[in-house]
Parts: sequence; structure tokens; C-alpha cells
Amino acid sequence: MKLIFKDKYLRTVFCISLVVLLVVFVLICSKFLQTQKPIIIHFDAYKGIDFLGSRIDVFGILLSAATIFLINMLLAEFLFYRERFLSYFFGASTLFFTILILIVVASIVSVN
Repeated sequence: MKLIFKDKYLRTVFCISLVVLLVVFVLICSKFLQTQKPIIIHFDAYKGIDFLGSRIDVFGILLSAATIFLINMLLAEFLFYRERFLSYFFGASTLFFTILILIVVASIVSVN
């Protein structure tokens, strides 16, 4: 991980992604930590509620996002000296992905 922290661009992108994941974690914990009722995961304007889940399903979204974050970070580290463009691509895609996860969790929170 020391190669990522040497490069200013990758360090900034992965730190912002980590902060976004922490915001998602706080958002999930503040809304769904104490709830025992079913949570609306997907809502369609035409059909109504499509998919109900529990709080474990919402934490599963966060867990999968954190796993993808770590995999992209390891791939960026591995490819840093071989193909630096791919390292930057993995960093940018990680930031984009974490922002999408923030949007998904915010929409789940707003529906519930």
C-alpha cells in the first residue's frame, strides 16, 4: 500500500473514496441499526414495492462496496509500476463506484 500513498493523485482519490464509504456507514447505522421491521430495498413507480429486505441486506451493500474498494486498491498497487494508467483508472472507478453506493443507500434511506 505504500506505492499508493506515495502518489498524490491515488492517495487523494482513495482517501476520498474511504471517506464516502464512512459516510455511507454512518448513514446506514443512524437509520437502520435499531430497526427490526422489513426495509424497502427497491421501489418502482409503476409496480410499487418490489423487494423487501432486512438490515443485514443493507449492511451487505456496504460490505460488498468495501470489498470492491479493497480489491481495486490492491489492483492499483499491483499495477502501479507496470501500467500507471490502469492504477489511475482503478482509483477513479473506485471513487465513482463509492459515490454510486452513496446514492443507492441515500435512496434506500429516503424511501424508508
